[in-house]
Amino acid sequence: MQASNIVAVEGTVELAQPIIDRAARTDGSSPVSDQALLAAAQGQRRLLLFTEGDDTTVAVGVLGQGELDLVVDPAARGRGIGTTALHELLTRSGPDADLLAWAHGDNPAATALLSGAEFRPVRSLFRMALDPALLPAGATAPSVIPLPSGFELRTFDEDRPGDASAWVAVNTRAFASHPEQGRVTLADFALMRAEGWFDPADLFLLSAPDGAALAGFTWVKTLRDGAVTETELYAIGVDPDHSGHGLGRALLDVTLARMAQHAPSRVTLYVDGENERAVRMYEAAGFTIDTRSTQWRGPVRPQVSE
Repeated sequence: MQASNIVAVEGTVELAQPIIDRAARTDGSSPVSDQALLAAAQGQRRLLLFTEGDDTTVAVGVLGQGELDLVVDPAARGRGIGTTALHELLTRSGPDADLLAWAHGDNPAATALLSGAEFRPVRSLFRMALDPALLPAGATAPSVIPLPSGFELRTFDEDRPGDASAWVAVNTRAFASHPEQGRVTLADFALMRAEGWFDPADLFLLSAPDGAALAGFTWVKTLRDGAVTETELYAIGVDPDHSGHGLGRALLDVTLARMAQHAPSRVTLYVDGENERAVRMYEAAGFTIDTRSTQWRGPVRPQVSE
């Protein structure tokens, strides 16, 4: 079923945010990635608002850089709006487009929509959660967490020359094979730091023994909604040149100590399901898989032999 009275108009992240927030509260996870919103804010991807006859926005789509994101307002679901919006996004992407799209969490409607449009699953993403009671007891400061010899920990300093470019450099190296995180630019990083949740005290930088470059980092994303505080392990990155020193586990210990200082009611992280080494590290720290998301590629087109 398709909704016939839906119109797509160009929009902005600010206009789309209310629907994204409502969907996140209803579904338990954000329906659009941070990377997609950053790209839309910079004009690198198109953001479309899907409106009904009375100009009520009922869905949001983001298209570009080989990816699409689509979210339907929870109050407007079940009326074929998703089918109509997806058809419009595919039409605008062109007949030969090869696109990636996420179905976030346990979302049978998104799964049915994408499979019906001849997409196929290609990748998984786990959201893992930790019982806050398992965080370090007391007021253990991240700065006193034991580190391998020669490595030093400090927090990000906006006024320190080179901190931003150093973070981008080590992030690029640490996530060289990651299709989203590894593409973060200096401009992207600036936009991320402009977000209301950003706190430089939640971004820890690890200096290498020679002091010439960063060996890694860990970043906590803290969200507060009234009495509810959620701390998310936004990213841990280790430069490949410094692998094998136990830095990943040490940075995770730093992360948990910092999270404990926020006294959160929820503790989460996201990790690729195929990254078995990282999943095992998080499970050893007490994290368990909370939800599974699936990335889809499509539309699948029949092969033509000559």
